[in-house]
This record gives sequence, structure tokens and C-alpha cells, in this order.
Amino acid sequence: MELLEMLSDVLIDTLKGFSTEKRPLTSATLKEALETREELISLFYPTLGSNGNRKSRSAASPSKPESTGGSGTELLEDFRKSLSTILDNLAPVISGEYEQRFSMLQQRIDECNSSILLSILAEQIGKIVGELMSDAVERMQFSNNFLVELGKDLFKIEERLSSYQSYNKDTYQISSDFNDDLSSHTNDVLYAVDSCSNLVNIQKLIIDKLDMISKSIETKRRSDEIRLHEADTRIAELQNNLKTYEVEISQVKERTESLEKEVMLDELTQIHNRRAYDLQILNNIRRYHAHNELFSLVLIDIDHFKNVNDTYGHKAGDRCLREVASLIKSSLRKSDFVARYGGEELIAILNGSNAENAQRTAEKIRNRIQKARFFFQNEEIPITISLGVTEITPSDTEPENPFIRVDKAMYQAKKEGRNLVRVYREALATGSGAATEGVVQEAGFPLAVARTDLPRADFHSEKSPY
Repeated sequence: MELLEMLSDVLIDTLKGFSTEKRPLTSATLKEALETREELISLFYPTLGSNGNRKSRSAASPSKPESTGGSGTELLEDFRKSLSTILDNLAPVISGEYEQRFSMLQQRIDECNSSILLSILAEQIGKIVGELMSDAVERMQFSNNFLVELGKDLFKIEERLSSYQSYNKDTYQISSDFNDDLSSHTNDVLYAVDSCSNLVNIQKLIIDKLDMISKSIETKRRSDEIRLHEADTRIAELQNNLKTYEVEISQVKERTESLEKEVMLDELTQIHNRRAYDLQILNNIRRYHAHNELFSLVLIDIDHFKNVNDTYGHKAGDRCLREVASLIKSSLRKSDFVARYGGEELIAILNGSNAENAQRTAEKIRNRIQKARFFFQNEEIPITISLGVTEITPSDTEPENPFIRVDKAMYQAKKEGRNLVRVYREALATGSGAATEGVVQEAGFPLAVARTDLPRADFHSEKSPY
């Protein structure tokens, strides 16, 4: 295990270096970086010093490598476990086309018996990690470009609003000047009437002033027509811009929803993926400690799924996995949460359920999958599942705590013969007053649903691609 942890730490530390230094990550650059790690040099090339020069082998057989502290078989197994651990750690960020590639890599790693082939598989992992990082950068670039364009659009809107504000101020000033002009002419007439005694002069003054007022009104009318036309033009322009912004916002919304679906949904089964589960379980734990909102976990694993893939091909296996996921999802409430945890493992969060209720639900799911019929080319594929159940406890502050328990319960179900439900809970203990924990089998809970209208998954029309 120490060797396995060391290999994992070396690879993770190397990948962090790429991220920190923003170096391009390819299979070639990853291989080059790993070849410079002294830990790996001393492990795989024990006859080389830290400077890369071959050590003296006077005490060693010329035909055999020096001992590395373990047999070749042990080292090979440690290398295999290390690569599997890396794949497990990458699982939360895997989606879309990468899932199948990672699944194939995992299968090849499990079946590989050559350190050279494992090294090649490690290079393939590095290549896929590089592609994942490129995709992530591309998505970040899309978001950055959108923010830049949005900033430009907002600046344009601000400029137009400022222009409209200035336009309104000008309009107000023109109207105010016109009113002042009319008031001045009116005051002149009143002053003339008060001060002049000659009726002819008063009449002439009034006629002149009325003519000036008439011309001012005509000038104001023409100015208002021009400004009204300008206002109509600007309003039409603003409406067109708003329509353009609405279209752009709609496109961005669709793109965002598509990215969210990509990020949070498992492409194969169309249920939530590991990343969505990691976020959901954190929220559930927070709500439990803040508001005492109880929940239970149910971990589900398809029995002998590797045999299905080996016998009928991965396409038939994928179909079975989709059907199983669909049956599980339809067996749960809308308030519950189900996700593909990885490979053929699925996990459900049953909100408001204690261990007993969760066991009933698990038995309902197990019974439904057992009675469902899966066919491939007119040959029935026997599908059953093993389930583990656990309930959240006050000591669960991290997602790993309840998962470890539910994982133990599920493996206990497999150990006892598969197609079973097992519950992991804290049990009242012995007379010493201590508490013990363990997987317990609790009989006597009736199935929640006894159905006869269970589906048939028929793949007879398709041939295995393998």
C-alpha cells in the first residue's frame, strides 16, 4: 500500500505542476516529467543513481535486476492499483465520450500482466487528462469571451442611456427657452399697454409681438417634429438592440444549460453523475447538521457485470446499465436523488428516510430488477443487483464517512451471495456499554411494492460490436 500511495502522490504532484506552471499536458510531456522523478527512477530503474548514471553492479548478478524490496508480481500489482486509483480520482470530472474510454482503460488495466503495457496505458491516461484539461480551458475561454462580449454590450447600453439622458435634457432646455421667450413677449405687450397712451402704437406693438410669437411657435413645431423623428428612430434602434440581446441571452442560456447537463448528467444513463452526487451529498450533510433533515444512502452494484460485457459485448452491457438506471430512478420519489457513481455502481440519496425505510426501498428496487427480463439476440441476460444501506449519523461531517459504511454494506451483500440488501448501522452493544458498528441483516420488512408489470429490455435486434 505504501508503494501504491507513493505512485499516486507522484502522479498527482506531477499533474499539479503542469496546472500551476500552465504547461501543455500531453502524453509526451507527461512521460518526460515522470522520467525525471527520482522516486520512479529508483523504483523502476534501481541500478540508476539519482543523476541518471548506472550504479556499480559488482555485487549483483549481471542478468538480474537488483531487488526493489518486493517481487515483480507485487510491483506489477502495485502499479496496476496505482493506475486504478488515478482513474478513481479522476472519475468526478469524467463525462461524455471520456467515460467509455476510461471504462475501457480500467478493463485493460485490470487484465494487463505486463509492466510495459501498463506504462503504455499510463501514457494513454496522461493523454486523456491532457484532452480533459484542453476541454476545460475551452469552456473557460467560452465563459471569458461571453463575459467580454457582455461587458461590451452593457457599455453600449450605458452609452445609449447617457445619450438619451442628454437628449431629454436638451429637449427640456428647448421647451424651457421657448416658454421663456413667450413669457418675455407677453410681458412686453403688457408693459406697452400700461405705458403707452397712443392706441395706434399699442396696436402696432401687439401685432409685431403676435407675429414674433407665431414665428416662435412655428419654429418650435418644426423643431419638435425633427426631435420626434429622432426619438422614434432611437426607440426603434433600442428595440432592435433589445431583440438582439434577447437572442444572444437565449443562446447563452441554451449553451449554459447544455454545459450544465454535460457537467451534471451521466451521458450513458441520463441520470446524475459522480460530480452531481459529490455536490448533493455535501448539501445534504449541511442540511442535516443545520436543520436535522434525515436521509439515507443506498449503494447499488450490478452483479457479475463484467461477465455481461465479456459475453455479450459492451454495447449490450451499456443497454442493461441504462435499463437498470431507468428502473431504479422510476422506483424512487421525486424528492430522492440517484446518480451513477462509477462503472456499474449507482448511488441514491433518500431524503427523509431512516435505515428501515431505506431498506424497504432497496428491497423494492432489488425485487424489481430481479423480475425484469433483459434479452440480447433472443437470449436472456440474468441481471441482479447487490445493495448496501446506511443512515446519516451526527458524527458524519464528511461525505466519506457514510459512503464507507454503505460501501461495506454493499460488499457484505456480495460476499453473502449477491442479489441481497444489507444495512450498516450503529448497533447497541455489550454489557460494557460500548457501541459496535457493523453490517446487519434485518429480516421481516415486507416489500413496499409487489409488481407484475415489470419491463422487458429486449436487445434482440442488435448485434454485439465485440
